[in-house]
Amino acid sequence: MDYLTDTHPLVWYFMEDERLSLKASNAFEETLKEGLILVPTIVLAELMYIAQKGKTVLTFAETLTRLEMYENFEIVPLDVDVLKTADTISVDLEMHDRLIVATALFSGVPLITKDETIASAKVVETIW
Repeated sequence: MDYLTDTHPLVWYFMEDERLSLKASNAFEETLKEGLILVPTIVLAELMYIAQKGKTVLTFAETLTRLEMYENFEIVPLDVDVLKTADTISVDLEMHDRLIVATALFSGVPLITKDETIASAKVVETIW
């Protein structure tokens, strides 16, 4: 099965952080055998920002290296189709979250996220 990841779950997975839920961890791990973890470019932009602000020890460069090391990660570009999907979302979400949700919807996969606002919106299936 394929999944799409939000920013914090990706960071926590790479850092082996205990804040990553068991269900989310299992989703990441199962794609080692079959499936993909889709990573929206907006997630990479957020990660770059929080790394530059010192909010994580995982650097942007380290993240890219890890994504390239494993075959189960695929970067999904922010393109006009994702923007069209985002335009159809009627729930009030912060712009980055809207684009992440839109990418999951457009890709037809569940979203790995701890974000309660996204989960409670029930626009996309979430894993946590």
